[in-house]
This record gives sequence, structure tokens and C-alpha cells, in this order.
Amino acid sequence: MLSILRNSVRLNSRALGIVPSAARTLASARVSKRLLTNSSTLLQKETKDDKPKSILTDDMLFKAGVDVDENGQAKNEGKREGEEEGEEGEGQNGPSSQGEKSKRRRQTSTDIKREKYANWFYIFSLSALAGGTIYMARNWEPQEAEELKKDIGDGYTLSLMYKRFKARFNSMFTYFQEPPFPDLLPPPPPAPYQRPLTLVITLEDFLVHSEWSQKYGWRTAKRPGADYFLGYLSQYFEIVLFSSNYMMYSEKIAEKLDPIHAFVSYNLFKEHCVYKDGVHIKDLSKLNRDLSKVIIIDTDPNSYKLQPENAIPMEPWNGEADDKLVRLIPFLEYLATQQTKDVRPILDSFQDKKNLATEFDHRVKKLKDKFHGERSNGNWALKVLGVKNDLNGGQKFPLDLIHEEGQKNYLMFMKMIEEEKEKIRIQQEQMSGQTFTLKDYVEGNLPSPEEQMKMQMEKQKEVDALFEEEKKKKKSAESK
Repeated sequence: MLSILRNSVRLNSRALGIVPSAARTLASARVSKRLLTNSSTLLQKETKDDKPKSILTDDMLFKAGVDVDENGQAKNEGKREGEEEGEEGEGQNGPSSQGEKSKRRRQTSTDIKREKYANWFYIFSLSALAGGTIYMARNWEPQEAEELKKDIGDGYTLSLMYKRFKARFNSMFTYFQEPPFPDLLPPPPPAPYQRPLTLVITLEDFLVHSEWSQKYGWRTAKRPGADYFLGYLSQYFEIVLFSSNYMMYSEKIAEKLDPIHAFVSYNLFKEHCVYKDGVHIKDLSKLNRDLSKVIIIDTDPNSYKLQPENAIPMEPWNGEADDKLVRLIPFLEYLATQQTKDVRPILDSFQDKKNLATEFDHRVKKLKDKFHGERSNGNWALKVLGVKNDLNGGQKFPLDLIHEEGQKNYLMFMKMIEEEKEKIRIQQEQMSGQTFTLKDYVEGNLPSPEEQMKMQMEKQKEVDALFEEEKKKKKSAESK
């Protein structure tokens, strides 16, 4: 600073041309005074500029709940308390000024936009809700189902509008609770080809048992007698395999049980159940069959809770060998061969349905004893004369005769399947290619029933020709 003062004095003295020492001293004193004043102001500015600034902006402090004054400094607690007391006094005495309100309620531009968008969202949501409610409560349309209306008339009274809204709203959920089709099975075939009864059988823990282990993973075991059970009863019943699991898991197992579809007429899965009260139910009324001719065998009571009178409950199979499937055959064969009009009273006559096979065996044994006793005592005159009675030697119990006939038919059927197995496989491969696309349905390009019959006859001829070629190849290979 001293060097600056000296240089400035020299420059001023030269400019003024003052030579005397007194004048020089006076001028230097005046200049030094001015320079000191300017330097002090510069130092004050430098000290103010050198003061560290906070990286927190006013908006950030305001969002954090810190009250900031006009100079950007946080107010102390005492001042806050004083302001709060002053605000309370102003609230009692009169409204505060607009400037103080804006300070207390200061918002950023982002907050203002956010509130604006939120208000528009609330308005749009309420409008959509009101419009949807009015639309759901409108009068009935002609294409709506009669079951949905349920004696609810048209009109715009509050009660009728509420009933229509409730009916339509509940129907939205029943869509996911009901099976995909009102009739799960097609109409039964004509009388000559129709089985007398329909037997609905569960898959899991009855015909097969699946379990998981860390060593082998998932493994599925087939119950002893499952093939004989399905093959023997297929001559009497229309067998429907109704799995309690989803199609993606159970379809392959069902295909392995009956690969050529010789025993099982239809396969149904969990997707075809009715969801009610938190459980999946196999509703037999959806099968498009007379319930008096339907029997269901299942291991889960929830599966047949809508029609328990049609059910034969069974204990879940744990994978160990047993003969319970084979022991059920005599009773089911009896029902199918006696031209039963209604199976439900017969099933209700058993006290313990889970042990139905054992109780039926006891009944048959009593009937056999009575039958043979009456036959042995019938020809008493020959006994009195001392003539040996050989007439009963060839007499058999009627149920035994029925079983023998059924066994013969089963063996013939299995022999035919074994001989025609390759032909059936070729036929299924050929028939699988005969499909129609959704475009054909929409555009109405489906062939007439007569044309479809001709196509099937042509396919059958192709199958026969391919089968004959396969037989010739096998014979030539065996001869060589």
C-alpha cells in the first residue's frame, strides 16, 4: 500500500508542476487521504465477497421446513416464537398482510404444477366414476342375458338403477368364476352309441400320485389296476377324466393314461371348475348330462359339494400298492347293467360311501348265499326219493354271469385295440390336420355337414391305404 501511495504522489506532483516542498507535502497528504478512503471501501467489499456462501438454496431450505428471511438467513427460535405469537394475535385481531402470507405459504413452481395436475386428475377420476355408474345403471338392452335381468324392470328410479348397477357389476366377477362354456360337453350321441351312465373320475391322488424329492425332482406314479379300471369300465360308462389341476400340468399325464383315446371320452381340467366360496368346484350340472345318470369319484369333498348325492368319496392315494380300484369295478358294473333310472338313491343307501366296495361285497355275499340256498332246497322231491340233484351244478349267480360276459368283451376289445393300434394312430394323425381357422368361421367359409362327411370318408380311405402299406412293410420285413 505504501508503494502505491508514493507512486500516486509523484504522479500528482509532476502533473501539477509543484516544486516547493510545502506544496508537495500538502498535496501528498490530500491524495493519501483519498486513497486511504478508497482502499478501505475496497477492503470492505473484498471481505464481503470473500464470505462463504451456502450451497442450499431458499427453495431447498423452505422444503426442509427452515424459515428464511429476506437476507437468506435462518431465523432463530426466539424470533419464530415471536412471529407465531404475533400471527396468533393478528389472527384474533384481523387478517395478516398479503406479504406475510406469501412468505409463510411460499411454494415452488414444481409444487404449483403438481397441485394443478393432481386437481385435474381428481376431477377426471370423479367424472369417469360418475359416468361409469350411470352407464352401468342404464336400461336393459335386448342382447343382454335373461338371467342377468332377474325380474328387474326398466326405469330411472333410484331403486331400479341400483338393482341394474348391482346386477351388471356382479356379472363382471362371475365371468372369472364360471367355466368358459355353459355346457362343458357336447350333446350325448344317439341311443345305439350312447353309454347308459357317465362316470366322472378325478386324476390326482386317485389314478396317479405325484411327489417331489430333492434327489429325483417331480415323479408321477400310476396306481395299480388303473389301465384295467379304465379299459373295463369304458364298455359301460362314458368316462370323463376331470383333473383338479390346470391343463398345462395334467394334460400330458392324461395323454399317457390313454394315448389313443380308446377309454376316456373327454378330459376336463381346473379351468372348467366353478370358483365359489374360495374353492374350485366340479359342477356336474355344467356337463350337459342328466344328473340322475352321472357318478363322480373324487378324493376332495369340495369338488362335489354342489352334488354330494352323486359322489363316491375316496381316500387320497399315497403311492403305495393297493387293490381299491379293482374292488370298485363290481359295484359300478352292477349300476351300469341293471338299467338304473337314478343312481342317487342307490348311492344314498350305503352308510359309509368311503367303504362302499366292502359294503357292496357283503351285500353280494348275502345274496349269493340266499340264491344258492333256495336252489339247493328247491327240488326237495328228488331228495326224498334219494335221487342226486345235479341241476344246480351249472347254475351261476347272475352277477357272476354279467362279470364273465364283461370280461370276454374287455378281452376282445383289448385285442382289437392291439391289432388296430397302428391304424388308430395313423387315423388320429390324419384327422388332426383337418382344422378350420377363425377366419373361416368369421367369413362363413365352413363346409356343409355333407361336405364334412365326404372329407372324413376320404380321410378314412387314406388311413386304410396307409395302414395296408404299413402291414405289407411289416410282413416283408418279417419274411426277410
